[in-house]
Amino acid sequence: MKLYFNFSKIKFVSLLELITSISILLLISVLLHEEYILPPFLATASTKYADKDWKINKQTTIVFSYLFAGIVAVIFSLFVYGIFYATIASFVCYLIELVLNIEHPPSLLITFIGVLDHVKFTYIIKPVLIGIFIIEGISYILEYKIK
Repeated sequence: MKLYFNFSKIKFVSLLELITSISILLLISVLLHEEYILPPFLATASTKYADKDWKINKQTTIVFSYLFAGIVAVIFSLFVYGIFYATIASFVCYLIELVLNIEHPPSLLITFIGVLDHVKFTYIIKPVLIGIFIIEGISYILEYKIK
């Protein structure tokens, strides 16, 4: 078995995008005391940045899937919370995403974590929108400016 290394410019930019966006998101998350929001965006960044075709064609999918995930989390949190309801809410969120053709599995973590934490409406505004803008913004800046 031959080991093959291929570290192209695309992979370098992907690594740079991941480190930059997650570092900024980490700083903001710590300042807002919402550190738990990092896992879904780390998953999105690590899959999105490395695949050039996926990166360009899935921007609206990411935005809307995360927004719906946050909204579902808030709605469920108005009435229930806990691991059982977090799981049910994630199923409901995924069903909505499938129907709307905007499925993005890492966004289900937003729903799950939100219901577990019994979030309020600000959950959509603070961690979800900030995360979306950081992931998409860094991607845009670094991908289109470093060519």
